Amino acid sequence: MPKRIPSRMPNAMLVVGGVFTAFAVGLVLIARQLYWHEHRPATGLTIVIAFAWAVAAMVVSMILVSLTSGRGRRAGRVRRGRVTVELQQPDSPRRTTRLAGPGVEMTGSADIRIGSRLPALFLFAAAAGLAAFVIWFHLQGQSSWIGTGVSLVLASYVGNWARNAWPRPDAPEPKDPSP
Repeated sequence: MPKRIPSRMPNAMLVVGGVFTAFAVGLVLIARQLYWHEHRPATGLTIVIAFAWAVAAMVVSMILVSLTSGRGRRAGRVRRGRVTVELQQPDSPRRTTRLAGPGVEMTGSADIRIGSRLPALFLFAAAAGLAAFVIWFHLQGQSSWIGTGVSLVLASYVGNWARNAWPRPDAPEPKDPSP
């Protein structure tokens, strides 16, 4: 019988959210530097602003999911035994290195049940806001056609995240394919 794995979701959300937040802050600082030093119309500035916007939207939607969603299904499995690894040297087909010893195989999964439409609605608003900002920025002569195009494609990706974050009706849970 598999052992019960303690819940690690809050810790994982904090680590992943912290890394994404640091990345978003770094992108904002890069965008600030580019704003003061890049000639107009700019390509890189618009793209960096769009990526900072998208990462910040992802962080906020992660917070909204963790606050509004219920617990889902979690599964984990551990197998222990003897492991043999055999490596063949690329320069000689006959030379191989063999390592053998104790080993562990671990698998795990966690599904989060999305119970609120709030994260999806926020991502839709973030995608629309990003598209509107990029178009306005281009009309002001601040962005090149390439920067505008890449940023609008990124806005469509954020809209796709919103579509994927929309809660689905409850479906029967899939069976665990463990052997």
